[in-house]
Amino acid sequence: MRLAHRSPALRLLSGLALCAQILLPGLADGRSPPRDDKEERHPYKMAAPSPAAYSFSADLEMGATPGGAQDISYFRDRVAAGEVPHANTFTPEGLFSEHDLPLTTRSKCTQTLCATGEAMASALLVQPEVRYLAQLGFSSGLDPKTFKRSPVHLVAVIDKSGSMSGQPLELVKESLLKVLSQLNPDDELSIVLYGDRSHVYMQPTAVRDRPAIARQIQSIASAGSTNMEEGLAVGFSLASAHKFAGTTRVMLFTDERPNVGRTDAQSFMGMARDASRSGVGMTTVGVGVQFGAELATAISSVRGGNLFFFPDAQKMQKVFEDEFDTMVTELAHDMQLELRPAKGLKIAGVYGIPGKALKWIDGGAISLSIETIFLSRKKGAIYVALSSDTGPGLPETQVALGAAVANVKLDYRERAGQQIRSQVALTTVTPAAASLGLVRGRLLVDQSTSLTRAATLHHEKNDQEGAYQAVHTLASIYRQTQDPTLADERTLVFNLERTLAKLSGHAGEPSSPVAGIDRISGLPLRTN
Repeated sequence: MRLAHRSPALRLLSGLALCAQILLPGLADGRSPPRDDKEERHPYKMAAPSPAAYSFSADLEMGATPGGAQDISYFRDRVAAGEVPHANTFTPEGLFSEHDLPLTTRSKCTQTLCATGEAMASALLVQPEVRYLAQLGFSSGLDPKTFKRSPVHLVAVIDKSGSMSGQPLELVKESLLKVLSQLNPDDELSIVLYGDRSHVYMQPTAVRDRPAIARQIQSIASAGSTNMEEGLAVGFSLASAHKFAGTTRVMLFTDERPNVGRTDAQSFMGMARDASRSGVGMTTVGVGVQFGAELATAISSVRGGNLFFFPDAQKMQKVFEDEFDTMVTELAHDMQLELRPAKGLKIAGVYGIPGKALKWIDGGAISLSIETIFLSRKKGAIYVALSSDTGPGLPETQVALGAAVANVKLDYRERAGQQIRSQVALTTVTPAAASLGLVRGRLLVDQSTSLTRAATLHHEKNDQEGAYQAVHTLASIYRQTQDPTLADERTLVFNLERTLAKLSGHAGEPSSPVAGIDRISGLPLRTN
């Protein structure tokens, strides 16, 4: 994905992704020592990493991740069904949020929110002009062994209209029962229903008599038409009127895609923004509906907003069991980032930031905004691709090991209200010394850009051959990648490859690496 000359779908995803962080003050004064370019820029490894490498962050400290989409479950679900989903149903930040992307640090994070950075020489499948990939990583000093979230009053706003009849409503009820199992005795739960009418079905109730609350949940029945705005109005009104010592959060369950085009006070977005000013955040849970990039972008632009999609009960139960405490815990708000590349480099793409608040500023730098950073069991990340900014016929800019490819300035407000300002330098390391988050993230960035290109070629250009080749190349890499945490990605890519093979006339061909792919690195062979 490039920052210019792209389709609206690609522009949207780049906007969702343009963001953030990287690197450091100093640039190499001279040229770095001669290097094996294939080793430096093609870092995929064939050996399976040790299991200990994949428990790094879970054992040491908690993570943090931007709001907005927290998964790509809808995209996965449609691919598994044999479809080629549109590019606007996919967000890079949703993909990254599903994975732990830790950066190695010399010292443990001791603050509510910490940011670190790292970079390595690397090309990208879709952007061969890229020379460096950098990561801005987020973590939290909260101890995962002792962390206990603040008490929460959860206002569940449930769509019980006729379209929810059957499996969708049953999934919502199962979801709410799972939420109930994760609530503490000092939490409160209330339920608002909308369909034939919008009303408070269950007043704020302390979570002590779980069987009684469970019976009320199980008694919810489908009926009526859909009026999401009216249901949300009742929910936000209840959230505002009820006095609670902890935090209050609205959780919307629906199979309808909210209209994010309207922004007046009575609209979905208008009410969410008004509530956020008084500290009431909103989690949107989609069941059986297309929850794509447009909605994720809109929700990420609201303080305290995040988004999940549950295609089935198994996925729902795992997410609520693993992540409920963190999905309702906001660490920081109103983060402003300024990303300035080192001399001789230019920004070629930013991946993993929701929202459209990207501005170019002087000297080829960019500024970005993130409304909310949530606590997470996984380390979150934003990735930045940089290319050489030298003129035609001149040597490409190379940054010495240990020097910076860019500087990032961060300014944010902690949940408690304290304003924090810091700078993060992303310095270069060799691929062999790169942190797990950068190595793993490099493949996820390739996945994000390749899937977006394939979906765009399929839907907008009717170029089935081009779409197949984009995914086939990516699949060739995944066949040589043994990271055990990427099993779902391999399944996704192989399923999409199979579908596009049928559409492009390649069905039945052997799944060997494609021509022009390096058998060691899994990346395209250079021709110059």
